Amino acid sequence: MRHVAMFILALSLPRLAFAAAGPCSEPMPQQDMNVCMSRAVNEADSILNRVYEQLKNKLDDNGKRNLVSAEWAWITFRDRECELRSGYDAEHLDRNGTIVPFLVGECKLDLANQRMTDLVKELKCPGGDLSCPQ
Repeated sequence: MRHVAMFILALSLPRLAFAAAGPCSEPMPQQDMNVCMSRAVNEADSILNRVYEQLKNKLDDNGKRNLVSAEWAWITFRDRECELRSGYDAEHLDRNGTIVPFLVGECKLDLANQRMTDLVKELKCPGGDLSCPQ
């Protein structure tokens, strides 16, 4: 049953992806879509890393330790969440369809954008600064 649901999802997602504005929304072969999404994720990660470094440079030693710990936890969360959302099967790689890398990338892009928003908020008002409005 899971394979039938994944097949139906695979048939409908390209149309949904093309309708949505964003990276890789133009019709193209699946492999090209996967490469395109990989580039978009790498670009978002690069921006996210710059925001992270800006925040890290603004924090005291305790804040830096907390940020590093939080970031490692977030990376683990992102990877597991994207596996969940995409239906990625780590135990049976042959069951992952050709669209799965695109779906994982799309999820990572979404979560990276959310994380950037969170870090920018933190950059404006770092944790522990009681003078910031909550």
